[in-house]
Amino acid sequence: MKKYIVIFIMLILAVVGHAQVQVTASVDSAKILIGGRSHYFITVYAPKGTKISFPNYNEKKEIVPNIEVLNAKSDTTDAYDKVRIRRIYTITGWDAKRYTIPTQKVIVDGVSKMTGEVEMEVQAVPIDTLKNTPMPPDDIQKVPFMWSEWIPVILLSIFALLLIGIAFYLYRTLLHKRHSWTSKKVHVLSYYEQAKHDLSEIAANKMLYQEQKDYYTDVTNVLRNYISQRYNINALEMTSHDILDSMKDVCDASDVNDLRVVFNAVDLVKFAKYSTNATDMDYYFDSIERFIDKTKNDEPAAVVVEPKEDMKDNRSRKMIKLSIGLLVVASIALLLYVASETYALLM
Repeated sequence: MKKYIVIFIMLILAVVGHAQVQVTASVDSAKILIGGRSHYFITVYAPKGTKISFPNYNEKKEIVPNIEVLNAKSDTTDAYDKVRIRRIYTITGWDAKRYTIPTQKVIVDGVSKMTGEVEMEVQAVPIDTLKNTPMPPDDIQKVPFMWSEWIPVILLSIFALLLIGIAFYLYRTLLHKRHSWTSKKVHVLSYYEQAKHDLSEIAANKMLYQEQKDYYTDVTNVLRNYISQRYNINALEMTSHDILDSMKDVCDASDVNDLRVVFNAVDLVKFAKYSTNATDMDYYFDSIERFIDKTKNDEPAAVVVEPKEDMKDNRSRKMIKLSIGLLVVASIALLLYVASETYALLM
């Protein structure tokens, strides 16, 4: 007897639980035109906290052939001691006929619940053949000529040609500057003439020297430069003693002795703080000058020196080249724009 009572109670609880969960299906528009939209609802009434799983129709997926789901969303509303959970599918149809959306399975707390079938109709777009009489095609219309459309194109064309003219003028100017540089003959000073020139400047500025050491250093540097170029001896890097030893084989003994007197006096002034009077200074200076005059060589001939542009001319040439490049690029861009506008006006 107890067994039947338990079974009876379980049946009652099952019936009550089933009555607490309701699953329905419906559409808001049972009739739509081809390509129109309707909303397909699956509504579940269930106690709060119930886990519900709706059919998963992704975008562009068909519920039935030619009935396509565009999107899906859900909303939840409290209804007394229950909640209403509704899944909304936006659908459309592409073939004019009557459709039956089959039952859908909804999982409620692990238990499958089925909706009912829903009918909907997709209708063709009505065409009024009496009012919508096909019309013959229109004749080709000739576009009137308007100066307001062509004047900007003409002005831009003239401006582009003007830029090309300026670029050509600058190019001719650049060529003219390049051809204007002419070669000229100049006389290059020999080492003898350079030495005489340097000694003359030292003699002219003799009174400006504050110390004899600086005076004798400049005088002997002129002599060392002359010896280096005249006898191919690295006199600038040698001591006075080494210079005199190297010149024994290329100069007369008397000339070497005269130079020894000069170098000895200069070394005393430079390194031993020795001082000479004005007469001695003139004597040593004249001794160096006599040695240079006695050992001078033939004069070099005049040579042709290639013209060189100075920094100002070089900067000017670069600016002209840059201007030519910018003008050419700008004129090409304008001509392309004019061509595109002309094509658009003629078509």
